[in-house]
Amino acid sequence: DILDLAKIESGTMSVEVSDVAFAELTDFCERNFRHVAETKKLNFGLHIDPNLPRVMRTDAKRVQQVLKNLLSNAFKFTEQGEVNLAMRVATHGWGGTHKTLNEAHRVVAFDVRDTGIGIPKDKQMIIFEAFQQAETGTTRNYGGTGLGLSISREIARMLGGTIHVQSEVGKGSSF
Repeated sequence: DILDLAKIESGTMSVEVSDVAFAELTDFCERNFRHVAETKKLNFGLHIDPNLPRVMRTDAKRVQQVLKNLLSNAFKFTEQGEVNLAMRVATHGWGGTHKTLNEAHRVVAFDVRDTGIGIPKDKQMIIFEAFQQAETGTTRNYGGTGLGLSISREIARMLGGTIHVQSEVGKGSSF
C-alpha cells in the first residue's frame, strides 16, 4: 500500500487500458470475497445493470484494486447483514464540476454497500486521507493502515472517476 501511494504521489503509477468485461470483474470479486461472506455468515450480492455494455475501456488491474479495497473494508466493518456490489450506468452523483465525467458518453458506477458500523458524518472526509481512520478505536478493533481509501480515491482520479461516501452510524455505508 505504501509503495502504491508513493507511486501515485510521484506520478509513476502506470495505467494500462484494455477492454474489461463486467462479468470478469464480478468473477474476480466472487473469487476473492465469497469465502469471506460465508465465513462471516453475511449475504454477498453482485449485480450488473443490464443497460451496461459487455465491456468498458479501463485498467482492469486498477479497477480490481479499488474494488478489492472497498469490498475488504465493507466486509471488515460488517458483522451482520450484507455486502453488495452493483455495477450500473450513472447519470449523476459526481457533482457538476467533474469535467471528465460531465463530458463522458457513458459513466459507470461501482456501488459497494454494506450494513456495517457506518461512519459518523464529521469523519467522512478524513477517511480518504492517508493513514486516517474514522475513530482511534477503529484501528485497535479492526486493524488496517488507513491507506486503502486514499489509494482507491487516487486510482479513481487517474482513471477519470471519483469516489464518494454515504454513511450512517449503525446502518452501513455506500462507496
